[in-house]
Amino acid sequence: MHYLRNFTISFLLLFLTFSTALNASAGKPVSIILPDSLIQDIIQKALPANVPIQAKAILGSVSVDGIKNLTLNKDRLSGHVTLSGHDLNLVTNIAGHKLRMKIGSLTMGFQCDATVRFDAKSQILYIKPVITDLQSTDKAKAEIASLIAQLFNNREFPMQLNKLKPFSADTGEKTLHITMRVSGVSIHPGEVHLQAIPTINSSPKAHSNKKGANR
Repeated sequence: MHYLRNFTISFLLLFLTFSTALNASAGKPVSIILPDSLIQDIIQKALPANVPIQAKAILGSVSVDGIKNLTLNKDRLSGHVTLSGHDLNLVTNIAGHKLRMKIGSLTMGFQCDATVRFDAKSQILYIKPVITDLQSTDKAKAEIASLIAQLFNNREFPMQLNKLKPFSADTGEKTLHITMRVSGVSIHPGEVHLQAIPTINSSPKAHSNKKGANR
């Protein structure tokens, strides 16, 4: 999703980088398993997040406030998503004239299933939700709630996965510089599996020459 564009998995990989990269052959992928409890914790810390409205019929702002009951199954995930809208206006066209109907604020939620696909070249993870149950706290605003839901339903949202920032390890005579690039993402019951390719470089440590003071 666009609101996840700046989201990075670097901190997920950091604590695993040293142990996995040192045991991996250069250029060959290593497997990293992330349990659903960790994924849920990351989501909670990343929210709320604003979502750009890309529809001519709706003006205002929308944010994702929460994702609960996250469940990971084979090749898909599901959960209950809570959204809120602020300063909302519904734009209609009557006899060639555009009219704005002020809606104000709105809170809504929906149950959804989602599939993912990963483009290793661009390092973008695409999430495609399908809404299965729409709920609005205000029945009078059900129409705009349905329009907002259509912005999410059956549409791919890109999430940029940034390459892990270089991690350095002191081995005594040399310093190892390790980076990891994600090569695959797959969903399994209760887990997300990442395939990552480590790149390991080394550099000699700089030694300072200290001369003893003459007495």
